Amino acid sequence: MKKSIAVLGFSMVCLGAFAQQKEEVAPKMFKVDAVQKINASIYQLVHNPVTKSVYVAGPKGGFRAETDQFVYVLDEATLAVKDSINIGKYTPFGMAINTRTQTLYVGHSIQQNISAVDLKTRKSTLIPSGREKSKIREIVVDEDRNLVYVSDHGDPSIWVVDGKTNKYLKTIAIPGAFPLGLNVDSRKGRIYVTDSGTMQGNVLVYDSKTNELVGKWKTWSYCPLNIALDLKKNRLFVSQSNDNNITVLDAGSGEIIDKVYLGYDASPIGLVYDEKSGLLFTANREKKEVAVIDTETYKVKERVPTEGLANTIVLDKNTGTVYVTNKSARKADDAIKKGDTVQKIVRI
Repeated sequence: MKKSIAVLGFSMVCLGAFAQQKEEVAPKMFKVDAVQKINASIYQLVHNPVTKSVYVAGPKGGFRAETDQFVYVLDEATLAVKDSINIGKYTPFGMAINTRTQTLYVGHSIQQNISAVDLKTRKSTLIPSGREKSKIREIVVDEDRNLVYVSDHGDPSIWVVDGKTNKYLKTIAIPGAFPLGLNVDSRKGRIYVTDSGTMQGNVLVYDSKTNELVGKWKTWSYCPLNIALDLKKNRLFVSQSNDNNITVLDAGSGEIIDKVYLGYDASPIGLVYDEKSGLLFTANREKKEVAVIDTETYKVKERVPTEGLANTIVLDKNTGTVYVTNKSARKADDAIKKGDTVQKIVRI
């Protein structure tokens, strides 16, 4: 009888401890504050602190559609669509912005060119590379040098565009590679590009002044995608969609610092680092969420449900607000509640 009472008492203590443990779960830090449905198959987006707007690429009719195409302009606070920019019959996918010159760069994927849009006049300048096999993915801007870089996995290379004249300058050829993600550190004079063509999952590093290859860093995850930079602590964060992790690299040596695993079938695509908070945000497509990662502990602090296929993500550096695009399913029978939406995520 005493033994039964002791076991019962021990069980009650364990249950009490378990209940207490559950109560100590950290409260939610973030919430979805606004949602905007777009009548298009949305892709990348950028935030413009000058106009207090979010610009969203909204292609219609597929890759080769012969119809007018638009970039949608959303209010940063409410996400209400307040305008649109007609860019002709060139399908918009990748995007970047030079906030100093107020120039929006729009990639046209398999149409072998990009557009430079003057946001003050709405004048659009088409910038072809003259390379017939081009398939454009990522665009980044070096605002200090007023240069634009474009990753091209169809004709493996990085384009270099003069931001002053908006003319194609040269190509950094990457034979045999499959360049996808791209970023630039203007202070160190480095261009980083992911090569998804090998099982080693390389990040290629180029000198932005000489355009010479100065590093080839293995992430040991197949098909690395996007790159976010931590300029203060000299780190690279690389999304690994196939391996469901974020690989953290030392931006000086290329050594792997850590890998943050996001769970089975997470499929992280876009990511953005907030230097002020030390938090990394990742758009996890298959899990339909944005994960919030503490970059001191390399642990996931929170998962914010998006109810759509989270794809690309940007940050308002002044407020810490995050904006994410959610794609729809490719098959009509795979219902996605909030596909083709832009969401605003804020601190609670």
